[in-house]
Amino acid sequence: MEHFDYSLSKKCFFAAVVCFFVLSLSYNGLCETQKTETLPELIAEVLENNPGVLGAYSQWKAAEYRIGQSQSLPDPMLQYTYYGESVETRVGPQENKYSISQKIPFPAKLGMKGVVESKKAQMAREKFEAITREIIKRVQFVYYDIYWVDKAIQLIEEEKSTLKKMESVARKKYELNTASQQDVIKAQVELSKIINKIMFFQQNRTSLNAELNSLLNRDKNKEFGSVEEFVPEEFNYKLNELHEIAKETRQELLAARLDIERAEYEKSLAQMDYIPDLTFGFEYIQVGKGQTNQPNDGQDAWMSSFSINIPIWFNRLSDQLNEKKALIDASKKNYEDIENRVYYEVEDMFFKIMTYKDVVSLYKTALLPQTDQAFEATRTAYETDTVDFLNWLDSERVLLQTRLAYYKAIVDYQKSIAYLERVVGQDL
Repeated sequence: MEHFDYSLSKKCFFAAVVCFFVLSLSYNGLCETQKTETLPELIAEVLENNPGVLGAYSQWKAAEYRIGQSQSLPDPMLQYTYYGESVETRVGPQENKYSISQKIPFPAKLGMKGVVESKKAQMAREKFEAITREIIKRVQFVYYDIYWVDKAIQLIEEEKSTLKKMESVARKKYELNTASQQDVIKAQVELSKIINKIMFFQQNRTSLNAELNSLLNRDKNKEFGSVEEFVPEEFNYKLNELHEIAKETRQELLAARLDIERAEYEKSLAQMDYIPDLTFGFEYIQVGKGQTNQPNDGQDAWMSSFSINIPIWFNRLSDQLNEKKALIDASKKNYEDIENRVYYEVEDMFFKIMTYKDVVSLYKTALLPQTDQAFEATRTAYETDTVDFLNWLDSERVLLQTRLAYYKAIVDYQKSIAYLERVVGQDL
């Protein structure tokens, strides 16, 4: 048998174990000191604190305030005229003139403007709801990713214990000259790879922690706690049901529908520009003392006025009307485009969910039990010198990858449902 520096190998092994032990204590300490955070609590927090959600809410409220403004009459005009040189009249000189006027649009115009602004406010509300649903989806994605990372670290830690036992078995067989030194080295190299995986997943968790703090508008250095265990949701919706739900509740579709209505009302408003507006006025003239003995000498004068604008620039009015018609066509095409995209997204996410659902079931009922049995069978075979260490190590790798893939499939399944809820615009 070739020479093997066992003491050096042993030192390397123990150094790797110490590094892994420190990392494990750090991670376990973090999970123990932090509380378990639930998804409903995080969603409530993000709706209360996320700047994007709060900004969209303010935009919606601002749009509602514009409704009353649009239905108000224009400000009245108050005018004062001072005669630098008095205008002499029969009853005396005119010295000052005061006048006030009020423009009154055709009655239906103000009501129509209010309807247009009301549609815009409803669109702002749907935009707020859309942003809210998008932020909720992002929180769910990060939450499920953290669940996956924590599960991966847990599984790899369990695998570490298995590898230590495998290394111990290989070392004893080597001491008895029934196994090659390469078996010990392979076990130690695999343990080093495990430590590297732990470091990778912990860095990934740090990144996810920062993303969640950003969404929740938390302190940048706040540590996220542990994720509660959950069972994959039941999904029993049919495809045609989801299409119907999306038509009724998807925020972008509702906003596009409102945009068509708004454009049609604006077209009607443009047609009303052919109708004149009215302006009523009142003037009061202050008259000074005259040179007569008449009873009305120096008597002030007043008068009322009535005027209308004359919409004679038909080219401008016609272009304005054609503009509104073009905007209606654009709004209808936009609605059709969004409708097609939503239809595709519903189809796509539905079949992804069904696929992930089958994959989760396959791992749970077949692949996980089979890989467990295969690992145990290979372990027994190695201990009885029926198979070599590499086969046993390969079965360990397959077992770990299968366990990781099982929880990854669960997370992908949950994230797909979260994405579908964003697509249809409501919780399922």
